[in-house]
Amino acid sequence: MIKMVVSDMDGTLLNKRSEISSGNLEAIHRLEDNHIEFVIASGRDYHGVYNVLDRYGLTCEAILGNGSEYVDKQGNILMSCYMDKALIKPVVSIFSDKNIPYMIFTTKGFFTGAEPMMVRDAFIQRSGRRFGRAREEFEENGKYNFLPCNHLQRVEDFDEFAGRDLQVMKIEAFSDDLEKISMAKEELKNIAGISYLSSFEDNVEVTDQEAQKGYILEKVIKLRGLSKDEVMVTGDGMNDISMFEIFPNSYAPSNAQDEIKKLAGEIVCSSEDDGFAQSVERVLKINMLQWM
Repeated sequence: MIKMVVSDMDGTLLNKRSEISSGNLEAIHRLEDNHIEFVIASGRDYHGVYNVLDRYGLTCEAILGNGSEYVDKQGNILMSCYMDKALIKPVVSIFSDKNIPYMIFTTKGFFTGAEPMMVRDAFIQRSGRRFGRAREEFEENGKYNFLPCNHLQRVEDFDEFAGRDLQVMKIEAFSDDLEKISMAKEELKNIAGISYLSSFEDNVEVTDQEAQKGYILEKVIKLRGLSKDEVMVTGDGMNDISMFEIFPNSYAPSNAQDEIKKLAGEIVCSSEDDGFAQSVERVLKINMLQWM
């Protein structure tokens, strides 16, 4: 019997316009009607997740920063796994040396060692290429003004930064030069204590080695008294892979990366065609059969 459904956001629950379709929204409400808990699992920070959920009147618990935090419906942190701040400087040095734009996600804002406007412009250009987002949507009253690229603060001294009263959730770097991203990953292998992965081929996200969606979800369900068989997970990218490795009930949209589709229990239609809703339909049928 499935008692919890855990979904990635980008490329899974959301379409390319960062919207929850009417079909997927109805599926979430059906979960609620059937007393099945709905949980988000995202690489985004708190505001990145709840800014979207608020548009649809949704409240739920969430995994943030690829597993660096687990928060309740009010955003209170129930569990965390932050980066060792001694590792910030060696990680960002790899990106700086290759002129790869990067953003540091922390419990007290967003930072970069580069010029913030340069990083912002690079992120907006990438968003236009990959998601079709218009530049004006990032302006003050735009749809994507809440995104971290618009709120970056510059770090001049990383030794001083490491001593600040904040915690680092993740460091995300991105570039349309895929060779640079590949080279950065090779160098990240030499830093003990971190985990790194790519949601897309043109980015890399660095967290603590234990900060992965599947790891923190496994700890949460133990506290809840749930078994792995009572949880369904769905996602599309490599930051979801730990969920697919740990939880047997898994669904992947057809747009998912090949590694995810190989691990998935079932492949459903794409995120553009309400693949999440199709996954929920499967779950409700399974539960119904088990009741009979």
